[in-house]
Amino acid sequence: MFEIGNFKKFKFVVVGGALLLTVGCAQQTVKSDESVASASASASASRSGSMTKEGSMTEAERRLKRDAFKRSLREFQKAPVYFDFDKSKVRPDMRPVLDRKAQFLHDFPSVRIQVEGHCDERGTAEYNIALGHRRAQQTKDYLVSLGVSASRIDTVSYGEERPADPRSQELAWAKNRRAMFNAIGGIPTGMN
Repeated sequence: MFEIGNFKKFKFVVVGGALLLTVGCAQQTVKSDESVASASASASASRSGSMTKEGSMTEAERRLKRDAFKRSLREFQKAPVYFDFDKSKVRPDMRPVLDRKAQFLHDFPSVRIQVEGHCDERGTAEYNIALGHRRAQQTKDYLVSLGVSASRIDTVSYGEERPADPRSQELAWAKNRRAMFNAIGGIPTGMN
């Protein structure tokens, strides 16, 4: 029924088709393997790059960096700025203190702070709250003039409510006329 010539043609077509199918699949497999290898190498390089950045610092170096930040932060928070009696203008001898605080804020640009304005006990409570506010605001304005973003600085006035020295004498009053500083946010990751 089949003629030999037709069978040879049929066999040729079947074998040729199978060969084309096999070659096509092989090329597709090679391309897929190359894509996988390329993607794998790319991901590996990316991982090793981030490991190099993050992993290049030893635990001892991280601890030293964290300790240095904590010391700087303590110094930033503990050094008050003092004011003259019934004044809110930053005294010339207090500018170097604020210059160091501005440098800390430039070194750690994510840190947000609060400036507290304080007064001595003389004057009415209302007057001292207003004076404390002016002191905190003048301090903030000075830091802003040094390039610190105003959005990173909040102010609050405690008036005479939180004295550094509760005695009623000139030395105590001089300690109480001050601006204090607190970090309220933005501590860099791994530094607390």
